[in-house]
Amino acid sequence: MSGLDWNTFLAILRAGLWEQELRLPSEPDAAGWERLLALGRSQAVMGLILKGIAQLPAEQQPPEETQPVLRTMEEAFARANARYARVQGELLQQLADAGLHPAIQKGSEAAKYYADPSARQVGDIDLFLPEGESQRARALFPDARTASDGAVVLAQDKVTIELHPRYYDIHRPAGRLPALGSPCGEILLLSAHIFKHVIGHGLGCKQLCDMAVSLARLEGKYDKEALRAALQYAGLLRWHRLLCSLLVADFGLNPACCLDGFLPVDPERLRRIVRESGHFSHHAKTKAATAGAFLRRLPFSLSYCPRETLATIWELALGNLLTRGK
Repeated sequence: MSGLDWNTFLAILRAGLWEQELRLPSEPDAAGWERLLALGRSQAVMGLILKGIAQLPAEQQPPEETQPVLRTMEEAFARANARYARVQGELLQQLADAGLHPAIQKGSEAAKYYADPSARQVGDIDLFLPEGESQRARALFPDARTASDGAVVLAQDKVTIELHPRYYDIHRPAGRLPALGSPCGEILLLSAHIFKHVIGHGLGCKQLCDMAVSLARLEGKYDKEALRAALQYAGLLRWHRLLCSLLVADFGLNPACCLDGFLPVDPERLRRIVRESGHFSHHAKTKAATAGAFLRRLPFSLSYCPRETLATIWELALGNLLTRGK
């Protein structure tokens, strides 16, 4: 993949993310469009790429030979969204009927901050269950497995569902973290969630877009000093600065949406991980693959958040031992 392809991809992605008109300095040929669409698939942002293409002037639209591919992608995207919405609705009703109180979290919840939530490519369904409800939920799904972090994992109609026993994926007492579901809490949750994928299988543009739109839509609706304190407490403040630096440089986030006094750093190290790894769902999630990914990322993860990195590795190792054979 050339730097030109990547820059053109980002330009189209930004146009779709922020719904802004776009004119490219040069138009890709049919092969170039094929590479750009492949990037959209590997980075799990096809909905935004399709929306970004619609922002181009008529004379810069993809050539006629590419149009059938685009129509096929649009139809497949719509079908996947419809299946996901149906599964999520049925699941929430099933849990509610059992007297449980699930809360949608992570990317599924971030979709509400998009100008067009249907443009976000669907993935897993992540739900948080209050204390004491995880085991009751586990009894509803006898074929589910327990992940190394304690989550109950199952699949319904090709959609992976994870029922999490804790809201924050942070190894610190929750009492000093922001209120669950608060704007400050949502930002902290997404930042920590992205860090976990960076230090493991890798990171795709979908999670970065989630973070960018969440910061933009929540600007002015939370206490930034409270977020700074929560990030500091979680050991994620230095990481969050790097993350915001990449969002500003490549994803069009207004620097005013970052913490007060934001000073960007060079995001190349994180940018390289995104370009090389793509969306994490494209990688095998075997235990061996997970362990190998964590080892490869150790120089990066230990330099940005050593405490959380070591706690995560310990939890995964212990969880794998406890769930072996289950």
